[in-house]
Amino acid sequence: MGARVIITSRDRKRGENAALLMREDSGNEEVSSLVVDLSSQSSIREFARDFLQRYQSLHLLANNAAVFPMRREETEDGIESVLGTNYLGHFLLTYLLIDILKQSRPSRIITVSGNPAILRRGKIHFEDIQLRTSFNPFRATLQAAYAKVIFSMELAKKLENTGVTVHTFHPGLVKSNLAGNFPGILQPAVFLLEAFLSSSCKPGIFAASSGKLENITGKFIRGKKALDFRSPGYTGETGSRLWNISCELTGIDLWI
Repeated sequence: MGARVIITSRDRKRGENAALLMREDSGNEEVSSLVVDLSSQSSIREFARDFLQRYQSLHLLANNAAVFPMRREETEDGIESVLGTNYLGHFLLTYLLIDILKQSRPSRIITVSGNPAILRRGKIHFEDIQLRTSFNPFRATLQAAYAKVIFSMELAKKLENTGVTVHTFHPGLVKSNLAGNFPGILQPAVFLLEAFLSSSCKPGIFAASSGKLENITGKFIRGKKALDFRSPGYTGETGSRLWNISCELTGIDLWI
């Protein structure tokens, strides 16, 4: 579509190689890469400073990083790694870029999550949000994905009438490296499944660029449909409680 695109990677060389392939495949020379590790709050802050020095506008922020460790791990900030990377990394990055998004309006924030049928049964384990006593990778991943949906819905309400719209989306069955940490016994199944996975994320493209979303916010995108997300576990109290904890864990003052 001719947009200037900045992708991110934890590894500079891999990011630059990916940007090169994107330029070659699309014919768009305005694709570049910057380094950020979404599991590291210091890296996120350094990235935001770098980005704001280089660029004067931002019309789309796409939050889509994830990890899937088989054992409980902690980030350098002492946070359970799935929560810290998949959710809190995006929370902090959005906070640090919110002013430039407002200045660039109309602009969008889109955040990848998961299948809404599964997410509706999600839960934030406030009694043990870092899963110190009850970790398994699927529980951690579901909690982080559910947290991203709640964050998106809460942020949409807080940004009403600012010119910044917010949506979350289900990517569908797309190729990624998330299964790289699966036990060896599962790798043949992963290999077979890849034949059925898409190399493009059409719901993400729709969420990022569709004119149908210009004047609406706070929706869950599935395919090319904008839906209302409903979950029995999501209340105003849930949203504000998660927001306050997220601010605490990322070391920022309450914002918006």
